[in-house]
Amino acid sequence: MTTPAETTLSLSDVVARTGVPASTIHHYRRSGLIPLPQRQSANRFVYDASHVEAILVLRAQPAAEQHDCRERIVAAAIEAFKTRSYTEVSVSEIAEAAHMAKGNVYRYFASKEALLTAAIETLLDDTTDRFQAALDSQGGIEEVHRDPEKSAMALGYVVADVLPMLLELGARAAKGHEPSADLARRVLRTLALTAGRPFIADDADGEGDEAIQAGLKVIQSGFATVLTWSVGTDWPPDHLP
Repeated sequence: MTTPAETTLSLSDVVARTGVPASTIHHYRRSGLIPLPQRQSANRFVYDASHVEAILVLRAQPAAEQHDCRERIVAAAIEAFKTRSYTEVSVSEIAEAAHMAKGNVYRYFASKEALLTAAIETLLDDTTDRFQAALDSQGGIEEVHRDPEKSAMALGYVVADVLPMLLELGARAAKGHEPSADLARRVLRTLALTAGRPFIADDADGEGDEAIQAGLKVIQSGFATVLTWSVGTDWPPDHLP
């Protein structure tokens, strides 16, 4: 007899079976292109074989191929912006890393600024999964409840991994660039909700003020952790994913 553990799949399982990046699967889900996965908790969805089949069908369609090209460009942009400042990154090198001509990049993105925005928005979609992976490395939700400092470690890893992009976004917002300011507010809200959900009651609204307030406390500790890492030799700690 098939057990529930054999019929349910995590997001990482679906990625492994289809070869489709998590950010693309999130796009399919938001666009209604695949069946809605079951929400297992505030932080995690559960998939099954029907989702794998639907994704594989999408992969065979021309529209999916176009989306995959876009995702390749965004993935290359994320890797570039994660390690260097905005001015140090060129569209030409992003195109080379994505294995396509520079002109093809401009078919999907009007400018390098649009690429930065897409990179940050993609990371926003993956924030919950990356934070959950970092929490798992710290012993999971139960361990975090026993030692709240571990949540700061987990969030610190998520922030440190994309710090150059967050600094660029903050600088643009501080200069009065309204689209950047709007995106910065979304980033802060997403981080607060993601970090705060493990600390609210199961029957509480995971999208409300209680989660945000709990998350803001974690964010303060998380950024303090990042600052400590930034003056040390371990950036970020090797034992985190």
